[in-house]
Amino acid sequence: MSHVKADSQLPKSPRKKRSPALAQLDFLKTPTFRELSRREHGGRLGEGRRKTARPMSPRLPLHVILRSTKAKGDWSLLKSKHEKRVKHLTYALARKFHVKVYRFANAGNHLHLVLKAKHKDGFKAYLRALTGTLARTVTGAKKGVKKGKFWDTLAYSRVVTWGREFKNVSFYVIMNELEGLGVWSREFAAKARAPGPAGVPDS
Repeated sequence: MSHVKADSQLPKSPRKKRSPALAQLDFLKTPTFRELSRREHGGRLGEGRRKTARPMSPRLPLHVILRSTKAKGDWSLLKSKHEKRVKHLTYALARKFHVKVYRFANAGNHLHLVLKAKHKDGFKAYLRALTGTLARTVTGAKKGVKKGKFWDTLAYSRVVTWGREFKNVSFYVIMNELEGLGVWSREFAAKARAPGPAGVPDS
């Protein structure tokens, strides 16, 4: 009779347990975590991802951008016959859908908004109503008379944290508004920051 034990009877080596830290690192690499931590949606990022849920928190503001390369000439959002109407609709629809607009800037071919919505459904309804109404207002499109797609892509949005990030985004939107009004330009700012000729102090 053989004294060698069968493999099934041999004692099994203890299974090594993965540390919580290593398990957490593995989770951080998963698509699930990347989706949960996503803060941006729409714009070029939204190409092919229209059905992906848009990140949004009722406790945090959002930076929203609506862009149209068709918004020039008579269709410019800054055209005298459109400018006041665009601003009015932005705030009137916000009140209707319980959205608070902190900052608004009309740059002619795109709009910047910093806002906060109480509910995700209200925010989605606001975006649909705003983009649709503005496109009809600017192009003069009516039921049965199509003018083609006005907005370049799905509206871009990014969740913004309070504090420094909110202040930086708000300042950026204000600069865009001044640029749209012709009060300030990036080129002028760049020249102002450039050093003057040798021996001549900057003004």
